[in-house]
Amino acid sequence: MNMLSEAAASRRLSIVMIGTTARADNPPLIIAPVRESSRFVACAFIIRHAEQLAQICSFADGKADYLFIDAESKSPDAASFVSLARSLARKSKVRTYKGNDVTALACDLLISSLLPDVSGARAAVIGAGNLGTKSALALAERGAHVNICRRDDKAPLLAEALNAISGKHTQGKIIAASNPLAAAEGARILIGFTQGYPVLTAEMIRSLSPHALIIDGGIGTLHEEAVHEANARGHLLYRLDVRIAFAHIVDGILSTEQFIENTSGRERRDGRYYVAGGVIGMKGDMVVDSIRHPKFVIGIADGKGGIDRGNQPARKKGATDHESNDDYRDAARDYPSKPNHT
Repeated sequence: MNMLSEAAASRRLSIVMIGTTARADNPPLIIAPVRESSRFVACAFIIRHAEQLAQICSFADGKADYLFIDAESKSPDAASFVSLARSLARKSKVRTYKGNDVTALACDLLISSLLPDVSGARAAVIGAGNLGTKSALALAERGAHVNICRRDDKAPLLAEALNAISGKHTQGKIIAASNPLAAAEGARILIGFTQGYPVLTAEMIRSLSPHALIIDGGIGTLHEEAVHEANARGHLLYRLDVRIAFAHIVDGILSTEQFIENTSGRERRDGRYYVAGGVIGMKGDMVVDSIRHPKFVIGIADGKGGIDRGNQPARKKGATDHESNDDYRDAARDYPSKPNHT
């Protein structure tokens, strides 16, 4: 793999991404373009069957630093992909991601960049499945009023559920439209999230508000006449590119691993227990910024996941961080609690 040599030459991490798809018209194997950031170089495969996963793991194990496995079950075999990869990989680290979350985040980031304020705007999502409902909720949380539409009769139930889980101060609402054309009427944003079959028509494009944003989220959701109509009317027309969010998701997974290994934890040192990085300490533990390389004390744990604000030493005027940390240690030593224990 050229990806491996490129990663080694640039001293970046090498990652093999193995994803799945629910699209029935996709070929059994898709090799996606190499994707990279300042931190990693990644190649990606979209597969359907466990035998393919086994072949990729057998070749990549020990060559790539990481194997990233899509945890979403989009095909009959996919439910076992994570456990199978973990059983086969002996040298490469196995991590999981959710492919649909990458796509949904890419859509949200694209909209927020092109249309920073959608408060009160009308939006339409055609194809309210996993991706469509995630995008509809994100738009409603941004203040848009979203019409959703899908092939079966579940749209009203989904709209009710999405509105129920929205924050009580969320201004946007989600409405089940009777048909795609009704959903698109007057919309500022139109998104197609079917599984690659065309549903966005020229008639729907003509019904949009001026200077609308149209996103082909399912890739292949626009009729050819709709593309011509959108360009003729000066609408913004995008095929959703997941590279928008790809590095964000991968870097987040890598950063979480580093955080757990280097920042988070609970350890005993010099007769006291220290806690950091979200780990809930016992009452009287010293809460520090990092368990591996602590630089300063945040406070004294209250034993319930927070800081005991009533037992924090006041910082002396002009005191250095080192002197303040000494004050915290003194306060923790005298803290009225039971002895710490693991």
